[in-house]
Amino acid sequence: MSLVLYCKINIQVGGTLSKTLRQDPVRPGSLEDRRALLQRVLWSRQLEKAGRIREVLTYVCERSFADPSADIHEQELGEKIFGRPSGYDTAEDNIVRVTASQARKKLEQYFSGDGSSEPIIIEIPKGQYAPIFRPREAVTLAPVPGPTPAARPDRKRLLILSIACGILAITVVYLAVQLATAKAGRVALEASPNLNALWAQLLPSNGRTDLVVTDSSLSFFQELLPRQLTLAEYLHPETWSMIAKLDSNPELRSFAHRAAQHRFTSLANVTFAYRLAKLGGNRVSLFSARDFNIRQMQSDNVILLGSTRANPWVEVLGDRLRLRYGFDQSLRYSYFENRSPVPGEQRLYRSDAATSLCQIALLPNLSQSGYILVIAGSEVEGTEAGGEFLTNERSVAQLTSAILKGRAGKLPPFEVLLKGIRVGGLAPRFEIVYAQALQP
Repeated sequence: MSLVLYCKINIQVGGTLSKTLRQDPVRPGSLEDRRALLQRVLWSRQLEKAGRIREVLTYVCERSFADPSADIHEQELGEKIFGRPSGYDTAEDNIVRVTASQARKKLEQYFSGDGSSEPIIIEIPKGQYAPIFRPREAVTLAPVPGPTPAARPDRKRLLILSIACGILAITVVYLAVQLATAKAGRVALEASPNLNALWAQLLPSNGRTDLVVTDSSLSFFQELLPRQLTLAEYLHPETWSMIAKLDSNPELRSFAHRAAQHRFTSLANVTFAYRLAKLGGNRVSLFSARDFNIRQMQSDNVILLGSTRANPWVEVLGDRLRLRYGFDQSLRYSYFENRSPVPGEQRLYRSDAATSLCQIALLPNLSQSGYILVIAGSEVEGTEAGGEFLTNERSVAQLTSAILKGRAGKLPPFEVLLKGIRVGGLAPRFEIVYAQALQP
């Protein structure tokens, strides 16, 4: 089963958490599926920064959704998108034709690259401006040789990973529906002074906040690797199979290729997005770790969910944090290392079957113009519990007391580590085992 992450949820003050969930295969006649496909194209790396092209694609597609027989003219686009005066001379001004040509190239790049697995393709025929949604031509693949006896363990692992992907996608679909109702239960931050002190810095009325969710495809893929991928390696998913040395196993290599293309996230991430929606605030943009970029860590307020094993962007902040996440590949456990312990502090905090950990850090962004919040669990349960901790007034009051040590004042940049007991796959209660205000 192949599911692509794409959620669109309205938050207070007209904001959106973008990208909704859609199940393949797309039904060509479904308006909802076509609109979802358009949004995946608009949020792809090929078009993410192409402002005018995005505007043109959005306009022509929405026009075709509203009126499938609409005849969209160059002059209409010039007036509606580019602000040209009514009746302007298109022979003298070719802005629409040039932008449409660029849009066609961007569409080709998307559907031959990141969107190569899309069963439906968007095209704008030359000389026209009305888009066409057509099924991708079927491609016949050469038969894959059956696995040898030595490959059977990998085949079993492939099956487990595929089932996990399917279960994960189903749970995310369920919570995406719940997110749509979040507007009815918003919490008034003004009535929760400790929550307000924290979240007013991350959800300012005049700024932008990016919520970067974990890449569960990466988490699954890490199970095939002898080591953890770096951020630089993560940003080039076409090389993942080579790093894992899967050339001898075509079936596993094919799965790895598909996993590297899709954008899954975890139940914990969607749960946190739901809690964030209830807090209200300004416009919050949801990004897969795959679609994020370092420039946003310079200009925006950012919330990074997950450890470096599932969200490599946390790696950028490594030198600014005293606690460093690690994963023991041979014994299969996560830990946080205190790189400069003072007397009375532990050097190593380790998770196990009964113990969950979560690192929470508030830092200035890379240009000192906003903030970055890290919620990095030792596993999914830790991240989920950390998000719950930060959206609870009583828990944040404990955090504030631990950082300020009884003093009054604004909550400064900080780093804390939570420890909880896992019961039935959850970590319902956490205690603060490490707390430190960070120096500039």
